[in-house]
Amino acid sequence: MRSLVPTPPEGSALAEPATRRALRGYRLRACALMLVGAMLYAAGWSVERYADLPAAWTLLLILVSGCCVVFGLVAHVQATRMRRVLTRRPWVACTCRFHEPPTVPGGGNQSVLVLIDPAGDGAQHVLAVVATARRARRLRPYDGTKVWYAGNPARGGVVSPPGGGFLLWTRPILLRPWSRYVKQNATGTNPAGA
Repeated sequence: MRSLVPTPPEGSALAEPATRRALRGYRLRACALMLVGAMLYAAGWSVERYADLPAAWTLLLILVSGCCVVFGLVAHVQATRMRRVLTRRPWVACTCRFHEPPTVPGGGNQSVLVLIDPAGDGAQHVLAVVATARRARRLRPYDGTKVWYAGNPARGGVVSPPGGGFLLWTRPILLRPWSRYVKQNATGTNPAGA
């Protein structure tokens, strides 16, 4: 079923309509998160000023609002980085394999993929997926098959399932022993059975 991978378009990756929609959605989610944070901040000060509630409620609202604003800002910066890469680079179809290191409680997303350079030289690039575990799982059905990649694997870039409609930032893993270990243990088999 997945053997019919659409061919990436020529030119800028951002020329693909699905990619533009995905980037716009990413930016909107970042802005919405910052807006929610600002509203919670205002609500925290309103509770403090006009309600007779314990100070812990105000502190909790302000703490949650700060987290929302920080995560929104990080997502906005990530969207800006993605836009820069997608504007300058084309989509390229690459074979990918996944490696799932042992899960550490509270360790967050630990998805690592190996991209095999489509240039024909067989170079393998070990990249960490910079996303929540839920978002990174969207690439799992493509383990052992093709994904689209825009950027320089040595510096980072954007990976997407074929079609360019779901964007994830990747960064290289610079620790050579870890990189060698991942290359040897990335299975290339699809655990999802897709």
